[in-house]
Amino acid sequence: MFLPIPPDVRLGLPPVSPAAHRPQNDVRMFAAVTAESVQKRRPRQDLAEARAKVLGTIHQGAWYEDPLALGTLLIVFPPVGLATLWTSKRYSNDARWALTVMTGLTMCLGAAIFVAILALRS
Repeated sequence: MFLPIPPDVRLGLPPVSPAAHRPQNDVRMFAAVTAESVQKRRPRQDLAEARAKVLGTIHQGAWYEDPLALGTLLIVFPPVGLATLWTSKRYSNDARWALTVMTGLTMCLGAAIFVAILALRS
C-alpha cells in the first residue's frame, strides 16, 4: 500500500504510466518458518548454551580477565595489569595495543598532574 504523493512533490517527479507499474514487483513472498523447523536446525542444547553465554552464566577465563578487574589492575598496578592483558586470550591484538597505549597515556597524565602539584607547593 502506498501513501498518496503531495501535489507539489508530484510536479517534480517524472510521469509514470499505470501500465508500467506491476504490483508483483512490490511484494516478496517468503516461506513460513515453523517452530519445528527451527528446533531441527538448532538443538536445544546449543540454544541453552547460547542463552547462558548471553546472560553471562558461563564464566570464561579467570577473575583477572574480567574487564573491571583488568581495568583496575591497569590503573592501580600497571605492570601486573599489562602482563595480565598480554597473556589473556580474551582480548584481540588490537584491543591489547589500544589498552596498552591508553594505560601509558593515563600514566603520563598522572605523572604530569603529580609534577604540577609539586611545582605549585614549592
